Amino acid sequence: MEASFSINQKNNEYRILLTPVNTEVLPSDIQTALKSRDIDISELMIERISGESTTGQDVLHDITSWVAELFASNPRLIIYYSCDDINPIPSRNKNSGNRNMPVNEYRSRLFTHIFDTYMNSHQVSGVKNTPVQVDNYENGKGYSLFFHFIARDIHSDIVNMLKKDIIEVSGK
Repeated sequence: MEASFSINQKNNEYRILLTPVNTEVLPSDIQTALKSRDIDISELMIERISGESTTGQDVLHDITSWVAELFASNPRLIIYYSCDDINPIPSRNKNSGNRNMPVNEYRSRLFTHIFDTYMNSHQVSGVKNTPVQVDNYENGKGYSLFFHFIARDIHSDIVNMLKKDIIEVSGK
């Protein structure tokens, strides 16, 4: 599935994209499972186009609502999200207890918090956020990658296959 959404707010502009994942690079057993059940996997990408002020709750709500509407109207969709580990978070609170947390871990925790809040407030069941953390250690230095899958419970077997593949591939 492919879709996009833009938000403009107080000199801040965001682009949210949902774009199909190239499943041809996945192992054959996952490709077969996806084809036999006609499941689409799309990657969620959130990009700040301009602005440096703190992202407000209303923007996060708009993003969440848009993604939820797309997900609800596409029963065969699995959403994949990779937490950005490169771009800094503008105006990040320098006095908070999490100021030394890597930006991708911060984004992962925020993503989970927003997902859980939305699910609870809308009393949605049968949908799960599956976070995946891959720890890489090289020359005594550690670095982690953070990914998420949003899927219906009936697709949990596919998510587990994808999770296993990400851990095997990313952990190398």
